[in-house]
Amino acid sequence: MVRDREAHGPIVIVGGQMTWPISYRRLARILTDVSGAQVHIVPITPLDWALGHVRGYGQIAFEVASTVDKALLESGSDKAVLVGHSVGGILARVYIGGDPPYGGRRYAGYRRVSHLITLGTPHNVSKEGRLAAINEANELFPGTLHANIRYLCIAGAAVHGSYSRRARKSYERFVDDGRVAGDGKVPVQSALLPGAKSLVLDDVYGRSYGGLEGRWYGSDRETVERWWPEELGVKARLVEEPRT
Repeated sequence: MVRDREAHGPIVIVGGQMTWPISYRRLARILTDVSGAQVHIVPITPLDWALGHVRGYGQIAFEVASTVDKALLESGSDKAVLVGHSVGGILARVYIGGDPPYGGRRYAGYRRVSHLITLGTPHNVSKEGRLAAINEANELFPGTLHANIRYLCIAGAAVHGSYSRRARKSYERFVDDGRVAGDGKVPVQSALLPGAKSLVLDDVYGRSYGGLEGRWYGSDRETVERWWPEELGVKARLVEEPRT
């Protein structure tokens, strides 16, 4: 048999806007299989997101903080790996935080996080964009704010806005001209955080766009292994040695 590598701290998944935690169970199983680490999903529901539109996202960011604390306590580790999908990546950045408070709390999660990996997260919004929460996060916590954290942004580029009216309309929530490449939901240029290491996957869709007809960031182990950082270790598949 091929032996497995050691895992490096727990993994916490922060789901996208208006999603249920159950939607990320498959990704959680794959990440466990790939890394050998414990994987936790932040329990944010569509109701939490809806209330966040009215009250602000402070309470949702608190859920991220609570899940990270639980993951570290159960694993006995000092730092966790955050994986944020779509707007969940913005919440992860808010939790990592810094000196300015957010929603009445100062999280300073940068002390508890080693890596931030975002999957199709709309980090960059044009000045004409209407997504105030993203603009606020960028003003408070710009770019790769903390040198002790390794930032990795994954962008899908399976759909070009020039050939899909649906994708172009979605892209223009974030950029002025949607005739660009993206995952069908978020354009590549919005998904790349200034200062972060980035990877563009030409055949990957956003979750709700690709559906069953295409792969998204967490569809299968093969796709996840394309973006999972080597320094975190990849748990080897069990391979039977040939008999002699």
